[in-house]
Amino acid sequence: MKKLLLFLGGLLLVSLQGAIAQSPNKCGMDIIRQAMIAKDPSWKQRFDEQRDALQGIADAYKSRSEADRLAGKTTAAAVVPVIFHVLVTQGEYDTLGGNAGIARRIDSQIAVLNRDFNKGNSDSSLIPAGWKSRYANAGIQFGLAHTDPNGFGTPGFEINLIPNSPGGFSGATNSYSEVKHAISGGFDAWDITRYMNVWVTNFTDIDGLLGLTVPHSFTTGYGYPNDEIGICINWATLGKRVSPSDYYIPGSTPGDYFDQGRTLTHETGHLFEIWHTWGDDNGSCPWQTPFKDDGLADTPPEAGPKFDNTPYSITNGTYYDTCRYDGSVDTQTVLFGVPCLDFMNYTDDAGMHLFTTDQVSVMDAMVLSSPGIGNGLNGSGIIGESHGLIQNPGLLNWSALTGTATIEAGLSLAVSPNPTNGWLHISWDGTGSRLMNIEVMNMLGQRMRYAYDLSGAADYYSIDLSALSKGIYLVRCNFASGSVTRKILLQ
Repeated sequence: MKKLLLFLGGLLLVSLQGAIAQSPNKCGMDIIRQAMIAKDPSWKQRFDEQRDALQGIADAYKSRSEADRLAGKTTAAAVVPVIFHVLVTQGEYDTLGGNAGIARRIDSQIAVLNRDFNKGNSDSSLIPAGWKSRYANAGIQFGLAHTDPNGFGTPGFEINLIPNSPGGFSGATNSYSEVKHAISGGFDAWDITRYMNVWVTNFTDIDGLLGLTVPHSFTTGYGYPNDEIGICINWATLGKRVSPSDYYIPGSTPGDYFDQGRTLTHETGHLFEIWHTWGDDNGSCPWQTPFKDDGLADTPPEAGPKFDNTPYSITNGTYYDTCRYDGSVDTQTVLFGVPCLDFMNYTDDAGMHLFTTDQVSVMDAMVLSSPGIGNGLNGSGIIGESHGLIQNPGLLNWSALTGTATIEAGLSLAVSPNPTNGWLHISWDGTGSRLMNIEVMNMLGQRMRYAYDLSGAADYYSIDLSALSKGIYLVRCNFASGSVTRKILLQ
């Protein structure tokens, strides 16, 4: 069994052994929680308070008038700009179909998010009658960001070919924080107040892991730094299947795959602060002190996650598990079974169909401007914590800036050798404005390599392009006062 090291912003470094062997972990949310508690036991109380606050947040949001709810939106629809940071090996890149295949999967993923968060998923026809009344519309939409933090146009994703899967960046730790920092071979987050950041990579160190999310509520005390807020998903769960030959991870039910884009739907729910439906309580029921499931009333009591796509056995409902009876009360019959069909369960993609009314109310409270609901989770005032994500609709538009040589005349910049077999050395006179970052793009304008943290580069920087395919690339050096672009040949 490999050792899992979760590095929390340089502050939290906890070794967990054996945790993975107990059960498959499709999502790493509870792994992170337990690691944070191990580092700082006060986090247990914070998490308990957060769960206990969710129903109050949902009820308060539902009590607001429709006009009051809509007042928090910038436009008729709340649209979140999404940027995908893709970090894959050459073999994974080829399996995805290269740039064109990645672009297709990302487009289909955005479509899945929009359907799932807006009651547009066609498989809602499979929701049994007893659950129909809880099938809810979040009214949150998603779009690819087409303007980057520097004001340049972007396809909404960036790609970096890495030599091996995360955990091998430094050779020292299996820390998935590394995918979120350019200095360790990953991609830095784009402004987390304006973009929903999604890192697409592999999790070879944790068997069965499909996704991992850091929400805002994990970023105080000894938690994660703000620049790690966002979602990581396994590269082989990205988007929705188009062709039988598309590679996706097999599900728990024979013939099922995680190929409907529901991993990102699930993780986005976590980003907006809702929990797994069973509450990560080790098989306990909510009436067994101090356990309370996910803290929401319209997701019925549940002992633990559902890993497959089990046929329903209850008329107008799903099926039972060991949390059926609260003393003499048959709670799961009243509520038509367990929430195995919920996006926040572990069911195979084909068995996921809905968010409930209370789940949607919590997510909307996080995304929309929500005055008057309360003091926030853990007293930290995070109601409306993601409101900034819907305040920048202009980021969805293609920027008119192309990154051409706007300061060419005032700066001496050299790129060598050209042609190159891998390493590229960039030097400039050092008397002009500060170099902010370096982008390497293919001839379609798609970013293939990105160097962001150049604070120590006064007049010289080297970048390794050996992982890229041979061909012609554009190297754009973005200075504080403008940009210089060079064409190079990689042999």
